[in-house]
Amino acid sequence: MTLSGPDLTVVIPTRDRWRILRRTLGALERQTVKGFEIVVVVDGTDQRVEDTPGARTIVKEHGGPGAARNAGVRESSRTLALFLGDDMIPEPDLVERHLARHNQLPEPHVAVLGHVDWHPDLERNPILSWFDWSSSQFDYRNITTEDAGWGRFYSSNVSLKREFFVSSGGFDEDFVFYYEDLDAGYRFDQCGMRLVYERGARALHDHQYAMEAVTRRFEGIARGEYMMAAKHPWFSPFFLARVRAAASRPRSSKVWPRIVDRVPHGSPHLRRRAESRADDWYYQHVGPRFLNAWDGARDVDELRSYLGDAYDETLLRTASAAVEREEEEIGDEQTFYRTSQIYLYDLTAFAMTPTKVPYRAQLSHVVPAGSSLLDWGCGIGSDGLRLIDRGYRVSFADFDNPSTRYLHWRLERRRIEAPVYDIAGGDIPGGFDAAYSFDVIEHVDDPFSFLDELERRARLVAVNFLEPAPDDTHLHKPLPIRKLLEHAERRGLIRYRLYHGRSHFVIYGGRGSIATRLRGRGERLLGTALGAYRR
Repeated sequence: MTLSGPDLTVVIPTRDRWRILRRTLGALERQTVKGFEIVVVVDGTDQRVEDTPGARTIVKEHGGPGAARNAGVRESSRTLALFLGDDMIPEPDLVERHLARHNQLPEPHVAVLGHVDWHPDLERNPILSWFDWSSSQFDYRNITTEDAGWGRFYSSNVSLKREFFVSSGGFDEDFVFYYEDLDAGYRFDQCGMRLVYERGARALHDHQYAMEAVTRRFEGIARGEYMMAAKHPWFSPFFLARVRAAASRPRSSKVWPRIVDRVPHGSPHLRRRAESRADDWYYQHVGPRFLNAWDGARDVDELRSYLGDAYDETLLRTASAAVEREEEEIGDEQTFYRTSQIYLYDLTAFAMTPTKVPYRAQLSHVVPAGSSLLDWGCGIGSDGLRLIDRGYRVSFADFDNPSTRYLHWRLERRRIEAPVYDIAGGDIPGGFDAAYSFDVIEHVDDPFSFLDELERRARLVAVNFLEPAPDDTHLHKPLPIRKLLEHAERRGLIRYRLYHGRSHFVIYGGRGSIATRLRGRGERLLGTALGAYRR
């Protein structure tokens, strides 16, 4: 039986990208083959659904592109399913070439991988080039035979028989975004899939990237890669290894990404060196937030294991609101903090955000790995656990509460020996290289007494002074920030940065001489200027 247009369904998942989706649908209208159907799966009921000319549209609860593709396949009974990204503009013969390959290789287990190039309308920039030569997005350049290998099951331009897809389990819907296609490729391979590369089935990727978008992308990759490693013990995390390797090397200059494309391929030694240095710069740039997202996925995994059947995914997504409700019911912040288990959700959700990434980065710039640190007001200990993973010796201190009991469990689970001191017990030693406390001081009655506790126990103090946001004055006590910054200056200000528009981060230590105070004033001026620049 020869397959033709009416035997094929194009499945396109989409989420809030209607402009580019219309362009993709327009290109499908101009295909050399007719009669195929198009199913657009809108991923999320929280968005306005626009017209999709020439396509059947279904709307489902947000679950990621893998779940959306599964839903699209369920909507069709046609023999072939072609998965296309909503920002992949197909060339006119893309469908024809997929069909031709399946007619040449009609075996049920054969899948066809199309090719993806950048759309010529995009302004070329070093980021797009880096994606290509580093294989950080697609790895077409290393395909040397007709068989692409299951690791290149790129669901942005791939087709396979519907019956094989369904019988092999489709996409694992635990993967919300990223790695759902690699997981599927592996499982399909276990069911006998042969992935054949058809370079002529070309789609043009219409997606411009700036560094912030790249960093967010790698946060998603980290979460997907963590899940892939958790599900498949044989899997060696590819990007985690790259990030850690880059972090272990000296800081690369931002000059390298700018000049690497000017180094000719005809000079292979120079080209490899330039690519290596540029690669380091990119991974050093995205690395802190990648690692935080990886650690955040681990945080959720641990919280789920700790709470068992009592774990509630909804509470993790609505943690702040749940905390606010329970705190109002209890009526006292300190009592709430020392008794509520719901606070575990809030602290986990907060640790998953990149809020404290720059604080830890600044601390690591000033205090070398291997140093002894005291995490004061540690809560569930996420900051300290991240720093332990980076080679620091961390001790923890907080009031005895559900958070520190959970921290004891986490340390035991990770087979880490680290003391957890009860602040109320008053037996916390000194002599630490640095004591740090992030997003805690705004909850205490006397901030200067709080700083004194840290100063008595460590050579350096790292802390942030938070201005209250308009909607959280009931949670945060107002701080005398100018006086606190002057206090840090008098004691030898080493680092000052303004983050998130309202968080004054300082590292200070010692008693300030005149020269030290002058350097501190210069550091404060520099930090203020950098904060204004970020805004």
